[in-house]
Parts: sequence; C-alpha cells; structure tokens
Amino acid sequence: MQLWPAKTEMFLSPHGQHEIIRRMELAVKPVKFQSFSNRSLGEIEEEAFLFNGKVGSNGFAISKIVSRPNNFLPLIKGRIEGGESGSLVHLEFSLFPSIKYFLLFWIMLMLLFSIISIVQEDDLLTIIFPLVILLASYALIISRFNDAYQKSRKELMRLIG
Repeated sequence: MQLWPAKTEMFLSPHGQHEIIRRMELAVKPVKFQSFSNRSLGEIEEEAFLFNGKVGSNGFAISKIVSRPNNFLPLIKGRIEGGESGSLVHLEFSLFPSIKYFLLFWIMLMLLFSIISIVQEDDLLTIIFPLVILLASYALIISRFNDAYQKSRKELMRLIG
C-alpha cells in the first residue's frame, strides 16, 4: 500500500531511444513558451501538444496539459535507455513540490489541532474532528492523484508506446 501519492514503473517500448525523443519533442510544449500572451483567445486554432515540460537527450520531465486546474496532476520524470530491440523507459510519477509542501503543512496543522485539544483536555469530538478531516483529506488526495495518474499514463503510453 502506498502512503504518499507517487508511482514508479518501467516500460519497454518497441521504439528506439531517438524515436521516443522525437515523438516526445513533437508532443511536449516547452516550459519557456508558457505564458498568457502565447494562448489563443479568439481563434479556434488548437495546439497539438499533449504535455508541458522539458525533453532532453535521454530523459524528460513533463506534465499533462489539462483544460481545468488540477492540483493532483502528476509530474512525470523519465529516463530512456536505448537497446537493440527497443528502449527501456523508467517513469516516476509524483506530485509537484509545491503541492507536497502544502500537504505536509496541512497534515502538521491538523495534527497540531488534535494535540492542542488533547493538552487542553477538550471533549473527544474536538480531539477527533481534525483527525477525521485529515483522514478524509488523505483519501481524497490519494484518489485524485490515482485518477490523474491513470489519465496521464494512458496518454504517455499512447505517445511512446
């Protein structure tokens, strides 16, 4: 059972390392070009990018492009090892660092509320309520991350597959 929202896996692609990098470069919008002025406001023209991020000679760090904000969208880091009959792709799906810091803050805050309630000898409901909120938040975080992971993984496998 996973305690923190993150996944790692290895994937064997029938494509060579250079072909995977070529495909990724076509589908990944470089981070340096992301700004409001680059977005089309009145035109119907839609970009063909599937991911945002950086693609290097043997690895990448990307995230899926979404139409609505999603704080649980995974950051996908990958390493590509070329071989004779294809390539081995090492994938790591994790939350963005800013979201990790916020979640750690939230966990510590709820635990602190419970500890203060215990020290002040409050009633049982005041002690347990922050812990219930914490458990519900944790369940929501895991389920939303897993959902975003599945969608991102599906698109990535289709791209490098």
